[in-house]
Parts: sequence; C-alpha cells; structure tokens
Amino acid sequence: MKRQRPHRPADPLLYGPLRGHWRTYLVPALGGAAVTSVYSIVDTIAIGYGVGPSGAAAAAVLIPSFGLMAFLGTLLGMGGAILLATARGRGDRREGDAWFTLTFLLCAAVGVAVAAAVLLAGDAFWRFCGADDALAPLASEYGFWVVLTWPGAMLSLALACLIRNDGAPGYALAAIVAGGVLNILGDWLLVFPFRIGTGMAGAGIATAAGCALQTLLLVGYLFRRRSTLRFAPPSLWPRRAIRRLCAVGLAPALPNAAVAVVVTLANHQAMRHGGVAALSILGIMLTLTTLYQQLFNGVAQALQPIVSVNFGAGGRTRIRRAFWMGVRVSFMLGLACSLLSLFFPIGTLRLFMNPTPEVIALAPPLVRGIAASFLPMALCILACGYLQALLRTLPAATLALLRSVGFSAAFLIALPPLLGLNGVWLALTATEWLTLLLALLPLLRLWGREIPR
Repeated sequence: MKRQRPHRPADPLLYGPLRGHWRTYLVPALGGAAVTSVYSIVDTIAIGYGVGPSGAAAAAVLIPSFGLMAFLGTLLGMGGAILLATARGRGDRREGDAWFTLTFLLCAAVGVAVAAAVLLAGDAFWRFCGADDALAPLASEYGFWVVLTWPGAMLSLALACLIRNDGAPGYALAAIVAGGVLNILGDWLLVFPFRIGTGMAGAGIATAAGCALQTLLLVGYLFRRRSTLRFAPPSLWPRRAIRRLCAVGLAPALPNAAVAVVVTLANHQAMRHGGVAALSILGIMLTLTTLYQQLFNGVAQALQPIVSVNFGAGGRTRIRRAFWMGVRVSFMLGLACSLLSLFFPIGTLRLFMNPTPEVIALAPPLVRGIAASFLPMALCILACGYLQALLRTLPAATLALLRSVGFSAAFLIALPPLLGLNGVWLALTATEWLTLLLALLPLLRLWGREIPR
C-alpha cells in the first residue's frame, strides 16, 4: 500500500523556519517604510537649504496633511490586509478576495473625496494646520501638488499592505523605491537649479511625480501572472463590511492620526512660544519622527501577516515566537533612533538646513526632548499592531486612541502655557512613555491565551 504524504497547510507561513519568514517580510517592510518617508525627508532638506528656515517652518505645516492621508490609507489598507490574511489562513480564499475588492474601491473613492475637500478649503486648511499669514502661501504652493496625488497615495499605501500579504513584499518595496528615486531626482532638478517660484512648488511637483509612478507600479502588480489578488463580490452587506474593515484597521492607523492632530497642536504652540525659529526646529524633528514612526510601523506590518495567518490556523507557539522577534527589533531600532539625536542635536538640524543663531540657541532641549520619545514609540506601535493582528480590536484601538489624540492632545494643551517651549517636547515624550506602561496591561492579560478556547 502506497504511503500517503502528510498534509501541509496551504499557506507557507504556517510551516517552515519562522526566522526565514520574519526576514522575508521584515526587510521589505522596513525598506518600504523608509522609502515612503523619503518623500518628506528629501523635500524638507531641499526646502530647508533651498528656501531657508521659513521653508522648513512651512514644511512643518504640511506634516498634518501627510498624517491625514496616511491615516486613511493605513486604516483601509491594514484593515483589508489583516482580514484578507485571516480569511486565507482559514482556507477561505473567496472571502479574502472580497476584502481586497472592498479595500481597493474604498481607497479610490475616499481619496478623491478628501483631496477635493482640502483643495476647496485653500489657505484656510493650512492656517488650521499652524501657518500664519506669511507661511500659508508657501504651504499652499507646495501642498496643492501633493494633495492632487492623495487618491493614488492612499491606494499605494493599501496596495503595499495587500501585496505583502500576497507573498510579494519585494515587489512592493521595488515600487516604493522607484517612486522615491524619482522624487529625489525631481527635488534636485526643480528646487535647486530651476527654482520654480520659491522652490516650494518644485518640491511639490517632485513628490507628485514620485507618488504617481509608485501607484502605477503597484496597480500593475494586479495584472502580473503571479498575483493571486482577485476582484470578487463582497461577502457581507457593504455597510457591515466597511464597519468591520475600519474597526480592524483603526489601531494600526491611529499613529498616523496622531501626526495630523498632535502636529497641528504642536505647530500652534511652537509658533506661540518660539516663533518661526521654533517651528522650523519642530518641523525637522517631526519629519524625523514621521520617518521613525514609519520604520516602527514597518516592524509591526512585517509581524502582522505571520501572526494573522497563524491566528487563523490556531498556531499559538509560532505567534508567540514571532512576537518576541518583533520586540527585539523594535527595541534596538527605537534605541538607535533616540541616541542619534540625543548625542548630536545641532548635527541633526544641519542635515536639513543651515541653522541661524536663533535656531541654534533654541535647538538642544527641544531636539533632545523629542528624541527621548522614539524608544517607547517603537514598542507602543508594535504592541498595538500585535493586538490588532490577533483581532483584539478594543484594547488595540484604545491604546492607539489614547496615544494619538488622548494623552498627547491633553498634554499639548496643558503643558506649554505652564512651561513654554519646553512643554511642547515634554508633552510628546510623556505621551509615549505613559502609553507604553498602559500597553503592558493587555499584553500581560493576553499572555498564554493568544488563541480563543
């Protein structure tokens, strides 16, 4: 009698060396996160040296708009990716395709609607984000081009998550790198030699071109032979499906909402207590914060498909091992990011602009204070992503909400009037450490009960 081969699960994440799977997802996720942030990093450098401190201050005004776009794209993209991976872990590929279809259509529709609303608001939107009468025209000149690309940018964020869960993290990284390279070239050509307008418009055009290329490449993946992402009718009524998708994606998306809400408050407080010089410093540090947050999100996104697929199949041991791999990487990454600016506060600013004496006088406490928040931020984001990948939506969303708009908003409103400019960095740092302490509670309660009995 012929011996039958043992049955192997359909998804490769359910078997094989876990470290190999972790590296396969981690490297592209970190690379994609870094290149995603290269848009704002390169633009800030080009504007800081091409326009000066007022340009760097105007770049700070733009950060809330990037946070709003990233929040919506991550909300829909991570929600769809988690539900797709969980359905495939159960062996229900048709339901996974339905979640992919809903995510794609929602990103396109919401992106068009939000971009139209911001463009119609005009300078009033940039004043709301922290600009005064002098900075609003600079922000609008750059922001017009960026907002035009929001539908494609949101779709890119979502497709990158979905394509990684489809087993092609390298392709997602390549598309993001291509867009970033085009953005860098565009900044060099349009801001420095040609200097369109004040240089702000040139940076905006470069960003728009890079985003458009990235979106085209990611959409092109759907037509490749190896793609298993298929359009299918929704398996739930649209209203119920949208509600569930948003509930699942809320926790990983809320750190981006923190960028929109917290930076808006911080911009107003920096202008009130330190003027344009303080806002230019804050803009550079918040640009770095956005980069680091994307890296920390990359670790959480690399962990998500491994945890979600094994959660769907009941693999408790592999879930736990993957979690500790994520903790180690997040800790080392957060510590490295913190130490860089703690030791070299003025050097950090010189990467982005030639600081004036007024900027140098204000910089050390503000730069070092914000740098102290990077380590707890890394661990907070990982904890929320882990809980969400296990579909523990309530504790994950609660932690993310407290971090993004609860503690941070309260501290930014209360501390600067008492402590001046020092209250700005203290508010940001206290928020991260307090949220990290609270994150330990659901993690300890969950330990040993990753899979419902």
